[in-house]
Parts: sequence; C-alpha cells; structure tokens
Amino acid sequence: MQYRFYGNRLQLIKYEITAKNITTGTDGTVIELTDTHTACTDSERDELLQRYPTATVTTVDNTGYEWLDGMQFTQEQLADGELERAVEMGENAYNEIKNAPSQDEINAMLMLQIAELKAGVDGE
Repeated sequence: MQYRFYGNRLQLIKYEITAKNITTGTDGTVIELTDTHTACTDSERDELLQRYPTATVTTVDNTGYEWLDGMQFTQEQLADGELERAVEMGENAYNEIKNAPSQDEINAMLMLQIAELKAGVDGE
C-alpha cells in the first residue's frame, strides 16, 4: 500500500510518474537524473504529465485498501500505531471497533439502567 498524508487525511497514491532528464556534465560526462512523483488523482497525474511530457506513468496497486482513502488520523493516532492496526485488522473489524461504544458510554448506559431499575422497584 502506498499513501501520503494531506494534513491528517490519508490519500492513497494511484500513480507514480517517473521523469528522466539527461544532461551533460562540464567534463562531457552524460548524467541521467530520474525524478519520481506521485499522484492521488487523475487530474494531479495530468498536471504532472503536462510538466513532464516524456514521463512514464505506473499505476499503483492499492487493491483492498481503498476503504482507507480519505480517513483521518491524528499525529497521536499515528504514533500509537492506529494506521498499522487498521491495515492489519481490515475494514470490517476496524470499523466494528471504531463504532463500538467507549467505556465511558458503556458506564453511562449501565448507570441509566440501574437508575431505571431502582425507580421501578421504588415505585411499587
């Protein structure tokens, strides 16, 4: 999986654009420089191809990771390995955990149920 971040938003890389430049050094030596650029969208790819018309384009295979495209991760989450956990767990398992109630939410629900049960017993 190849990706980059735009702020906190993960962007899957769709294309690698490789541009080669050949120059001659002062001593007559031929120097070949290779620049590799990445693009996440078709329009970004097209802009790079306008700048480097002889460049070659390679499509990056991110099959199976499309669900991560556009997800946001804070620096703290990245430092804690959240992205790696998401990749390892897969879409379904990761979304289950992300949508599960927090411990505070569980505690609040239990307290409410206890209060409702007490009210029912005391009301009889």
